[in-house]
Amino acid sequence: MLTRIKGGRVVDPANGRDGVADIWIRDGRIIEAPGDTRADETYDAAGKFVMAGAIDIHSHIAGTNVNTARLLLPELHHGAGRRRPQTPLSNAEWGTFQTGCLYAAMGFTTVVEPAVAPTDALHAHLELADIPIIDKATLSVLGNDDYLLGLLRADASARNQGDQCRRRCRVQMQRT
Repeated sequence: MLTRIKGGRVVDPANGRDGVADIWIRDGRIIEAPGDTRADETYDAAGKFVMAGAIDIHSHIAGTNVNTARLLLPELHHGAGRRRPQTPLSNAEWGTFQTGCLYAAMGFTTVVEPAVAPTDALHAHLELADIPIIDKATLSVLGNDDYLLGLLRADASARNQGDQCRRRCRVQMQRT
C-alpha cells in the first residue's frame, strides 16, 4: 500500500528537514517519492506539522497532584452546580483514558510523569496503565538526604550541648 502525506510542514531534526513537503510511505516505511505512481491513500496535511512523534517529558497526566486537582472540580461534589461553560478547562475530560487519547490524537508517542515520590509511584504506575496507545514513563524523586541529615545532626548536637550545660548548672546549683 502506498500512502502520501501531502503538503505538511515536515520536521525531522535527525535529517535536517524543516519545511513544507510530501511524505511517501509504502508498507509502513517512509520512501523516496516514487515518480509518477499514484498513492492508494492521500492525506492533506496543509497547515499541519508532520513529524515522527512528539515526546512530552513533563506531562502531569497521572499521580497525586493531578488527582488532587480532579477533586477540586465542582461537578464531582454533590450539591455543587455545574461550572459555567466559559471557565477555563470547562470542556476538559479529566480521566487518564481520555487524556491519553487526546495526546495520541495530537501526535504524541510518549509522555513522562515527572517528580513522582516513591510513596506515590505505585498509584502513578497504575493510573498510567489506563492510558491507551502511547508509551508512558515516570521520573521518581530520589533526593540526596545529606542536607536534611546534616540539619538533624546539628539539632541533636545542639540538644546534647544543651543537656550538658543544664547538667553542669544543676551540679553547680547543688554545690551552692
